[in-house]
Amino acid sequence: MKNGLMVVSTGVDNKINIGDYIQALAAKQFLPSVDVMLERETDLKDYHNNPVRMIMNGWYMNHPENWPPSEQIKPLFVALHINKCGLPNFLNQKSINYFKKHQPIGCRDTNSANLLQSKGVDAYFTGCLTLTLGYKYHSKKKNGKVYIVEPYSANAGLMANHKIIALKTFTYLLLHYFSIKKITLKKQEHGLKSMFYNAYFLKEYSKVFDYKMLVNAEYINQYNDNIQKEYPSQEDKLNYAETLIQKYAEAACVITSRIHCALPCLGLETPVIFVQLKGDSEYSTARFGGLINLFNVMTWNGLHLENIITRSKINISTFPKNKNDWKSLATNLITVCKAFVNQ
Repeated sequence: MKNGLMVVSTGVDNKINIGDYIQALAAKQFLPSVDVMLERETDLKDYHNNPVRMIMNGWYMNHPENWPPSEQIKPLFVALHINKCGLPNFLNQKSINYFKKHQPIGCRDTNSANLLQSKGVDAYFTGCLTLTLGYKYHSKKKNGKVYIVEPYSANAGLMANHKIIALKTFTYLLLHYFSIKKITLKKQEHGLKSMFYNAYFLKEYSKVFDYKMLVNAEYINQYNDNIQKEYPSQEDKLNYAETLIQKYAEAACVITSRIHCALPCLGLETPVIFVQLKGDSEYSTARFGGLINLFNVMTWNGLHLENIITRSKINISTFPKNKNDWKSLATNLITVCKAFVNQ
């Protein structure tokens, strides 16, 4: 039996979310080889070559008309997320029959498990496969770096809707110009608008986190237009995802609002704080059932951080330790994936 790896390069726009490739990397670590790569949105239904076994973790799907997969794909369903954007077509009768043929279906979140159970499918909660990334990528070596990966901050309406706050932010920008310029350059951004929003980020986050830690951190954007340009092939994107995972594995700590940065950090045993958005859309929050409680969480309310974990400023030495709830999920996922590959 050949081994297939599910990858993603076709979504709703030209941006690439490298988190999809971090999920692919989690599956790849259990495969003895990768004989074929199949694109989630376009290739699964029309694959008619030699049979392949495939770990079918991930987010489904922008193009439900291309579902269910070919009979030549022998699937293991773990860490599956059914998003609202694919409904109701993704769960039509043909799809439900397919799931029943390959049940039990392991789901990344409790919402997806409940949705399949309501259709009579044997489904259960597994957590995300990225929780297992420590299986291959755990590192005892630490580089002492702090990584800040797209945590929520002020949105584009700040200047128009909050003029007094905007004025205070411009004053803060002048007083802290060189620190804000440093952050802006690290993020590969340019112009006064970027400086303004980075000033607001530093002003608000430095109320909770050590100022120097924020200024000296490395800033990473996991979802942007440049990824496809800089990493055009599937192999390029997987290699880039691996580079990020190796960074997170060696990090002192991470602050993020990217779930596929935060979940891998748990699996890598790197201290991480997840910043969620107050009043976020169901499109986004449906992903969090059973997962959000695994993190140390703060909330961005649109203007400020809430649910602060500690009264004292957080720095590298006082960064809170991760919870341990994820470990049993990771152990079970590793066992299931190894058994599937060794059949």
